[in-house]
Amino acid sequence: MEDGDESAVAAAEAALGLNPQLFVDEVHGIIADISAGAFEHCLQLRSLRIFLAAAAPGVLGAAKAAEKATDLQRGLNAIHHVVKDRLDKRMANWEKFCLLHCFDVPKGFVAAEDDISCAKESHKDETSDLDLELDSLRRKLESANMESQNLEREMSSLERQTTYKTKLDSSVSEIQKLFEDKSVQENFEGLVKAIPILRQKIIDMNKKRTVTTCLVDQQVLLLVLKTFKRSSVSYRTRVMWDRHYSHRECRTRAADT
Repeated sequence: MEDGDESAVAAAEAALGLNPQLFVDEVHGIIADISAGAFEHCLQLRSLRIFLAAAAPGVLGAAKAAEKATDLQRGLNAIHHVVKDRLDKRMANWEKFCLLHCFDVPKGFVAAEDDISCAKESHKDETSDLDLELDSLRRKLESANMESQNLEREMSSLERQTTYKTKLDSSVSEIQKLFEDKSVQENFEGLVKAIPILRQKIIDMNKKRTVTTCLVDQQVLLLVLKTFKRSSVSYRTRVMWDRHYSHRECRTRAADT
């Protein structure tokens, strides 16, 4: 195409508010986003089902779930590559067809002023429609992000519950094994039998200690009385010590009984 023709085509496209290459690129981007989003959504749903199956008791183990998730990722990637290659070839043919036939500007084409104004108004309407559609897509994306965050929180909660249950089951099994050990049972039974004997020995030791203390007090009192009798202590003081000694002796006998 000559320079004059190219400038005429560019002028016609500008007058009509068209940009074929931009339109084709936008369509390519939309198709790629839809394809990637579809495979990503499929992977998320399948991964969630595998995780929930692993969290349920007696269905799948954690290692089996991880293996299945890896196989799923590998398979989906292979399918995605095949679909992408086929789609790229089809879209390349579509792009050639659009540029050669749909957006081909005839030679000598000049847009009238009314057509230009109508094209501009139409372009404005399309732009406003695109803005509304973009706003709607943004809202849907925000809603999807919120749902994804809620799912992630639920998955984290399930993971914590699964980890806690696994640790609890492991601890319970260890305790059961410990109590099933014969040596531990024998030691426990011996400890139970030794507790009453130890308690009786402590009681006997306390009694002996009480008796020994009373005997020492008696010896001290006798020694003091003998000292008073030999010394020049008043009669009243001796009587007080005799009474004190008598009371102590009575308490000692009562304790012995």
